[in-house]
Amino acid sequence: MKLKKIAIILIRKNSKGLTDKNIKSFCGKPLCFYTIDIAIKSGLFDEIWISSDSQVYLDLCREEYGKKCKYIIRNKEVASDSSTTYETLECLFNNIKEDFIFMNLQVTSPLRKIEHIEEVMKMFKDCDHIVSFSKLKYSKSLFMNLNDGYLLPSRHGGDYKRQDEPSYIYPNGSMWMSTKNNYLRDKTFYTKKTKVYEMEKIFSFDIDDEIDFYICEELYKNYILEN
Repeated sequence: MKLKKIAIILIRKNSKGLTDKNIKSFCGKPLCFYTIDIAIKSGLFDEIWISSDSQVYLDLCREEYGKKCKYIIRNKEVASDSSTTYETLECLFNNIKEDFIFMNLQVTSPLRKIEHIEEVMKMFKDCDHIVSFSKLKYSKSLFMNLNDGYLLPSRHGGDYKRQDEPSYIYPNGSMWMSTKNNYLRDKTFYTKKTKVYEMEKIFSFDIDDEIDFYICEELYKNYILEN
């Protein structure tokens, strides 16, 4: 049986780093609209779910997108800074019996392109989950700790050679893909049956504060739109 494909877009109201970040005007329209637009334009989803703990946010999206999306108000208990992704998605999936494929698209990753969604969709076979990653610019061995204001050195000294260091990746927060049943079973996207979708740095920026917002706007205007 062919499973339904659903895009899930979570738009939380509270943000410690930047007030109302998810609806803040980004190059002329609310930040969250960029992710919704790309989900719709991809034509790859049977349904697009927009979920928020704010009715104001949902009304803003409904006014723009109407029947193109499904609007779900969620409990504030699963929309706090301490809420986990699993708690939020479990709440959304509660009482839904049928299985389906879903892609969780983060609204603070506005530089993501349709091609990325298409490529992840094509990869979704012979695995349980897919997570988008990017390469870490610095080796883990360069990271050190503080000890009462003094440096707690790492293992290396003056013999550090970047070219000899292993390459590391990190989840960039842009896309997670799974099925409802697999995700509720594992309670995570990260297992031995998780495929890695690697994204270039330019598309992997995640907005957390005012500086990130400025950088991403400049990148969007001067790089994304021109390419």
